[in-house]
Amino acid sequence: MTHDFLSIYDAKIMEYLLAVAYLLLFVPMWRYVQGAARGAEVVAGATVALPAAVAEAPPLGWFQVPDGVALHPGHAWARAEPDGLVTVGLDDFAAKLVDPEALKLPATGDQVRQSRPAFAVGDQVLTVPMLSPVDGTVVAVNAEAREHPERLHDPYGAGWLFKVRPPGLEGLKQLLSPAAARDYLEKAAESLSRQLNPALGRVLQDGGVPIRGIARAVAGDEWAALARRHFLTDRSEP
Repeated sequence: MTHDFLSIYDAKIMEYLLAVAYLLLFVPMWRYVQGAARGAEVVAGATVALPAAVAEAPPLGWFQVPDGVALHPGHAWARAEPDGLVTVGLDDFAAKLVDPEALKLPATGDQVRQSRPAFAVGDQVLTVPMLSPVDGTVVAVNAEAREHPERLHDPYGAGWLFKVRPPGLEGLKQLLSPAAARDYLEKAAESLSRQLNPALGRVLQDGGVPIRGIARAVAGDEWAALARRHFLTDRSEP
């Protein structure tokens, strides 16, 4: 009888130990599964892992600024040339925001003023004015870019717009350096990201951000008003 009692006791002890071991394994597994469920959202039928904190997300990197150019907050750039002239163009943000089909440029001999409308971009129906980054007299115009707006896909190269002879280079000091410009464009990208998908912020579904023509994707027929706000010409005459 004593032997039988001990066998039953040993069996109960074994069952207890197994139950404890199961709980010890189940609890961390349950936490892991629940954490994974909270760390994902379903967007347009696809599962996208969300970062632990938006602040830890990497830069979007949608828009580029090369070294050697200074950026106006209205998204035009200026580059001092060895001959004393200043080359002007629209930045990568403006090129992708509007994806211009039409381009209006000043004429040779025209005077442009810093932070005043000097050229316009848009489609065959509507154009949006943009501000000059510097003061000066226009001495050359990129007619190829005007005739073939697809050149603006290379906004810092073949898509340059015009050249001016400035009264001095002091105006360039008031513009954003490349490092500051990259931070400025990152903030602009974040703003567009929130408009495209406010619930997710930086986290977007694949294909959620068009490479070109972002203003139309965000605002539809009101794309020009959105572009004006970013170009700082929403209160300026064309």
